Amino acid sequence: MKYRRYQLQPGFTLIEVVVSLGMFAFAMVVIVGALVTAGRATGNDARRALAVDILHSCFRDLDLAKAPGSPPSPTLRLAPLAWSSTPVHLQLWFDADGSLVEAEKNAFFKADITATKDSGAALGHLHGRIVWPVRHGLSGLAGDEELFTSLQLP
Repeated sequence: MKYRRYQLQPGFTLIEVVVSLGMFAFAMVVIVGALVTAGRATGNDARRALAVDILHSCFRDLDLAKAPGSPPSPTLRLAPLAWSSTPVHLQLWFDADGSLVEAEKNAFFKADITATKDSGAALGHLHGRIVWPVRHGLSGLAGDEELFTSLQLP
């Protein structure tokens, strides 16, 4: 009886290939999850920056429209407002690009602005609150994000 001798061939076994593919698949899941989270964070930061710009624009327009007889404000087309110790409240709505919209149902950003003057009429006070929807993390839980700010004007 003759016995054959088998020589080992260079290469990978099926088990090595399956283990390697499993490790690769796990790494890809982790990487894709990190990219999704980073993308959402970047989107949230961009919306936060736009919200700051919207409030800044509202405050600038209110400052320009505070004098009686002044023309309408350049961006929001606000008529001149008489600031006094009685607060002036404005509700403004903006789309996702930051453009003013007429109805709350079309709004992505919702801004509440209050303008007052102190009793000596020396300083004007502007208070702003802006709200927009946001998704949090991989869970996709929805909620609102808010930004508050105040400004004093001579």
